[in-house]
Amino acid sequence: MTTAQAASTEARILHILSQLTTLPPERIRPQDRLVEDLGLDSVTRLELISMLVEEFDMDVELEDAVAVDDVAGIFAMAHERLGDA
Repeated sequence: MTTAQAASTEARILHILSQLTTLPPERIRPQDRLVEDLGLDSVTRLELISMLVEEFDMDVELEDAVAVDDVAGIFAMAHERLGDA
């Protein structure tokens, strides 16, 4: 995985988060917490996972998805599943 591929993955994730939060992608930071900072509720978090699965054609276990609490965790989960890590 190249730096460009990792950056592309993260940009796509930020775009999805932007759709769910109405924040522009450039205002979403890796340290932002999904619930406290971005305001995602349990239903929106499930929608996020569904959108990630569709966008990247990757498998995500519900337990793993629930354990992630910030944007950096979403990045890490995607990189791991896509072989970007």
